[in-house]
Amino acid sequence: MDIGTHALASLALSRGIFPRAPRLLWAFTIPAGVIADGDAFSSIISPSAYLNWYRTYTHSVLVSLIIACIFSAGYRVWASRDLMSRLSAGTVFVAVLLAQWLHLAMDATQWQGVELFWPINPARIAADWLPTIDPWIVTILVAAIVFPEFFHLIGAEIGAKDKRPRGFVGAVLGLIMVLSYVGLRADLHATAVAQMQNRSYAGELPRQVVAFSDFVSLVTWHGVADTESALHVVTVHINSSRRSALDLGINLFKPEPNLLLQAAQATGAAKNFLRVARFPKATIQKMDTGSEVQIRDLRYAAAGEVKREPMVTVDFDPAGKIISGEIVWASQEMAR
Repeated sequence: MDIGTHALASLALSRGIFPRAPRLLWAFTIPAGVIADGDAFSSIISPSAYLNWYRTYTHSVLVSLIIACIFSAGYRVWASRDLMSRLSAGTVFVAVLLAQWLHLAMDATQWQGVELFWPINPARIAADWLPTIDPWIVTILVAAIVFPEFFHLIGAEIGAKDKRPRGFVGAVLGLIMVLSYVGLRADLHATAVAQMQNRSYAGELPRQVVAFSDFVSLVTWHGVADTESALHVVTVHINSSRRSALDLGINLFKPEPNLLLQAAQATGAAKNFLRVARFPKATIQKMDTGSEVQIRDLRYAAAGEVKREPMVTVDFDPAGKIISGEIVWASQEMAR
């Protein structure tokens, strides 16, 4: 999820769970709710750094506990006794921790995945329910925050007093609506996956399938099906009766096992990439100067991520000796 959505969700969380806390609490929960996404700046360093850092260490339960301790300890040192009587360090700790856990939960519903239990278990958790930026969640959260302010202004004009803490009802309703929306997405995702699993592709049954949500449409899903000889990029449309129509897009046949491909997969860059990739697709290009093996992860294309897609390139000389192997940006490699 993007930083703006996480900031809105953290603000709604503060208003809904800690309605009577001073607004100073927002100065802790909002930064805590977005701090994990600092790992996105690794893309500035290199695609390899991005692959290793993005949605990994900072998106773990362990780091969230450490950050909550740092925030609450810093507040305890900085705050005066009078301020501590209105907002305790324990409240700051709990609020910061909940804001981070909300961030992790939202990101776990997406396709990139998070290493939630690092360093005990580095496996990535990815439910594939939500797109990278979900306009419906943004709309719900903005409404949950703005409408109470609007009604407060109207009430102030006519001299009415708020019976409940300002923004409390809107925040609670907003969080409930977001939770209900995510549940609907999960149900539709299960329907799309079932449709993909219960059919054949070019005469072969799928060994593994995945479906990614559309940016706007709830009933359109973009998937990848892995069969014995090919990877199939498809689009699933779900109608009101929960029946699905599947459009076959592209059939990408897997290369036959050969020495070049085996050598490429044995490089450090490829091993690092394949550790994360869910649907790797290799291609071999013959050139006058030698050969090049490219390995991409098809989930990026299926999910609509075109700006920050890492891929592996391994170059060979005419004798089949490796010249170089590195992780690069797919957009820059394809533009060459």
